[in-house]
Amino acid sequence: MGLQTMSSNPQGDGKSFLKWAGGKTRYADQLAAIAPASYGRYFEPFMGSAALFFELGPSKASLSDANLELVICFQQVAENPDKVMGLLDGMPNNREFYNEERAKEVEGLSAPERAARVIYLNKTGFRGLWRVNRKGGFNVPYGAYDRPYYNRSTFLSASSALREVEIQHRDFEAALKEAQAGDWVYLDPPYIPLSAFSDFKRYTPNQFGEQDQHRLAAAMSDASKRGVHVTMTNSDTPLAREIFSDFHVARMATRRDINLQSQSRGSWDLVFTSYPCSIPGSAKLPPPPKQSNPDEALTLFSAPQEVVSEPKPSEVRAWARGVGLDVPARGRLGVEIMSAWRRANLEGGTSS
Repeated sequence: MGLQTMSSNPQGDGKSFLKWAGGKTRYADQLAAIAPASYGRYFEPFMGSAALFFELGPSKASLSDANLELVICFQQVAENPDKVMGLLDGMPNNREFYNEERAKEVEGLSAPERAARVIYLNKTGFRGLWRVNRKGGFNVPYGAYDRPYYNRSTFLSASSALREVEIQHRDFEAALKEAQAGDWVYLDPPYIPLSAFSDFKRYTPNQFGEQDQHRLAAAMSDASKRGVHVTMTNSDTPLAREIFSDFHVARMATRRDINLQSQSRGSWDLVFTSYPCSIPGSAKLPPPPKQSNPDEALTLFSAPQEVVSEPKPSEVRAWARGVGLDVPARGRLGVEIMSAWRRANLEGGTSS
């Protein structure tokens, strides 16, 4: 197997056709800069928008994800780009059609129709989130964004880059087991929550919890012992540093649009690697401070939060219905709805 380098096989224009919650489009160049000097095959088991794949353009690659709809979407963009774009052209951007598309049973759709549905919901849903309930039903409200579903040049370029790539529906453990010595695996799992209100684990019906983070660490260690280059990004929390303590770690400056934080606030991701690396502009990682209250552990490194006064339940209900959330007519509002209101309020998105 021939070795690849950062510039060995540039394909496409380096852009994904999706905007994925938690994706690495903004930071793909930083992550590419810490790639191993050379590697065999590139693996990305938590595919998402595959931002780093598109940045690198490797000739030998394996993309995979536990989200079947996302996998079908990527496969169809590779195989039938014109068909998918044609279907998107016939999909109006309005709340009524969005709710109809959101409620569809995907088993009755063709593969190109399922792919177009993923892109449509991604481009028109609130904040570009992909969130499902335990039954697999997509439950993100309409976002009312006036933007195109795709850029033809980017779409066709992505199709070309994906055409010779293996795209599979599978668990991350299978990908790590398949990787051989000299290969490079980049992992971008659902992050360990920064606070009790964080809830971005539900990209599939089965939530990605703490036990899955431990399972990931074990699989990474096994691969590393076989000579596989491993890189993983996660939240800047004491728990992440504890679970992945066997790896080199550095901090990477980021911005949390998905959490509706102000652009003026700083935030950090942790980058774990099986090999020594240095991220340009990264901060020296301090030792975790001691905490007398273990319940505070997950919020040690979260960005400073503005004080938000508690609203009247009627105000939250009115706002939630306005953005398409399902809320009870009376009774206690759920934690998820209150959390969404707080995040939107920080950005001024709850005013009438």
